[in-house]
Amino acid sequence: NCGHSEDVFLTCTSASDQIDAIGFTLVDEQGRQITEANQRGLLLYNGGTVCDDSFTDNAASAICIELGHAGQQNWDSSGGWSIQTNYDIELDDVSCSTSSWSDCTYSDSHNCGHSEDVFLTCTSASDQIDAIGFTLVDEQGRQITEANQRGLLLYNGGTVCDDSFTVLAAKAICIELGYAGQQSWDSSGGWSIQTNYDIELDDVSCSTSSWSDCTYSDSHNCGHSEDVHLNCVPEVTSSSFTIVNEAGGDGQGRGLRRRVSYLHLSSTICAPG
Repeated sequence: NCGHSEDVFLTCTSASDQIDAIGFTLVDEQGRQITEANQRGLLLYNGGTVCDDSFTDNAASAICIELGHAGQQNWDSSGGWSIQTNYDIELDDVSCSTSSWSDCTYSDSHNCGHSEDVFLTCTSASDQIDAIGFTLVDEQGRQITEANQRGLLLYNGGTVCDDSFTVLAAKAICIELGYAGQQSWDSSGGWSIQTNYDIELDDVSCSTSSWSDCTYSDSHNCGHSEDVHLNCVPEVTSSSFTIVNEAGGDGQGRGLRRRVSYLHLSSTICAPG
């Protein structure tokens, strides 16, 4: 009892476009599953969107880790993609006390609209910091490997509190990191990434600039406003005497110059009399 105006038209997706309907997934603006890091995607849980009520950086980090990534780069909430209305809202009130999903609570009922859907960008494993010992990270959480850059100090993947911290501690840690010493240190809670980390070390006290002469505690009474930030100077690559002539070149001359490369200084030596 039909006419051709009622003929069915169908578009199928390939297997590579099929999202995993169990657990968390990220999809792009066309609804295709995102498997690579550093791409902003709509967050889905069991095939539905996630509302932003109670959502924090801890939740974003926990979910990125569940997805097999190193952590979260950033997150936001928006209703800007037309595909959002294709999905039910499956999760609300996601609250995480740490960046582990086992420390998160949530509700499968909601009072949200799609303008509150969570979008998430995860970081790749190559952006992951070395979680053993001391490291410095920048404001995006990327590991710092060059000198003369102020970074957030981490120990075993957590921040370091400034209680009892001094220049000797700063120098000892910079030396542990392979640098010549410390340029400066301060404590501040100004970076949003700080709340992604637990506080791992407190009461760092050093009698010399050697880490073997330092004591510390792995319990704390601190907030992230006391997190230590550190700037190290480069490793010494040369320290030697050279003879220069009147034009400053190599050869026989009447002056001696000491080159200290890591301070980029060149100084003469005074003769008595």
